[in-house]
Amino acid sequence: MKKSLSLNAAMSAFKTLMNIIFPLITFPYASNVLQVENLGKVNFASSVCGYFLLFAGLGISSYAVREGSRYVNDREKLSAFASEMFSTNMISTALTYAALAVTMLFWTKLHAYTDLMLVLSLQIFFTTIGTEWVFTIFEEYTYITIRGLLFQVLSIFMLFAFVKTRDDYCIYAGITVFAAVGANVLNFFRARRYCTIRLTRKIDWKKHLKPILIIFASTLATTLYVSSDTTILGILGTDYNVGIYSVAGKIYGIVKNLLSAVLVVSIPRLSHYAGVGDKANFNKLFNNIFNALIVVVAPAVVGLFALSREVVLFISGESYLDAVMPLQILSLALIVCLFGWLYNSCALLPCGREKKLFWITLVSGLLNVGLNILLIPRFRENAAAFTTLLAELCSMMLCIRCSRGLVTVSADRRTVGSVLCGCVGIVLVCTGVKALALPNLICILAAVLGSVAAYAVILLGMKNPLVLEYLEKVKQKFRKIS
Repeated sequence: MKKSLSLNAAMSAFKTLMNIIFPLITFPYASNVLQVENLGKVNFASSVCGYFLLFAGLGISSYAVREGSRYVNDREKLSAFASEMFSTNMISTALTYAALAVTMLFWTKLHAYTDLMLVLSLQIFFTTIGTEWVFTIFEEYTYITIRGLLFQVLSIFMLFAFVKTRDDYCIYAGITVFAAVGANVLNFFRARRYCTIRLTRKIDWKKHLKPILIIFASTLATTLYVSSDTTILGILGTDYNVGIYSVAGKIYGIVKNLLSAVLVVSIPRLSHYAGVGDKANFNKLFNNIFNALIVVVAPAVVGLFALSREVVLFISGESYLDAVMPLQILSLALIVCLFGWLYNSCALLPCGREKKLFWITLVSGLLNVGLNILLIPRFRENAAAFTTLLAELCSMMLCIRCSRGLVTVSADRRTVGSVLCGCVGIVLVCTGVKALALPNLICILAAVLGSVAAYAVILLGMKNPLVLEYLEKVKQKFRKIS
């Protein structure tokens, strides 16, 4: 585990940034060409396929990263373990395709989405053969980033070349699959550098099956309040409602993925510390991540809430203005979502508390589904966003409670104080820029740049310890170079 966490975080952040830039280029084009209803069709079909993708993956990826991190220095043991995981995943994939066929046969609503379902279901197979968890175990974020960037660039050219009319929504769906998992073909061959993966009958079901199913159950429960909104909205509402909500959800997802970059790269390292019983380093790293999230998440939430209307207009145009309210609600959900994710993925999961994580996510998921069924018929996309906020809040509170004894968190007062003052500065900047009645894109750029500058000045002026520590590291690196 000698790779730099700073480099990993930088590469993960860059990868996530590319995942932001990609939809910023493609989504406005697609939403304007396909229009609200056809965009809604794609997103509804995608949400349904997401459940089958989940079943095919089980809890194998998270389990493989946690357990496989213990074998990074033993190729033979890692190869045996990886072959067991791959074989298990292939079995679950075959069963999932069978279940998908039966579902499409008997659920008549899906008959109108047959072409979309067939295209989107390709993601299941390519995700399985991609064995992304191998590269996560070895912290190969540079490879993952470069590989993903290449396929995203190809996808952009394909989008502009082949998606010309509103009837090209199946082509658009295929391009999204290509962008997401097309590179997994390369993974299958490159993985041989780290271990030998083959199909095997020698699977230790007694050892692996229980934790895999517990993690899967937790992931399934999580999906109840991540994807059920779109699914239930599509069943109880219309394709228009799904199209509107998909814009808010897309923007929410973009920001969430960018902010979560620091969490994703830390999981293998935290799993390693937990596995070897290094509580001191585990607690130190967890607290560093906690304070970093405070510095990064708060201004993002405030800025997104203040600029929701401008962002929706930029991404999708005036026909999607109904997405402003759901986006403002989801922007508040970012806070509880990311801190809840911190405790479940960086504390409970590395420490082997899958059972507690399962019950937490099950309770939160059922709460979300119940509220969706109750509120969506009346409040539509606004209800979908609000129930997500409540479910994320429930999950965060339960995760914090169940993490007692695993980590001791201490939020630095100067960090919290400087961040709060910085957020006030962001509100003032955004309000002032919006009052100038500038063209939309210029308004967004001016507000973002002004907010970043004001936030940085306030944090430096109030001597935010995290910022000062980072600047000191940068100075030391420049001294070494000079």
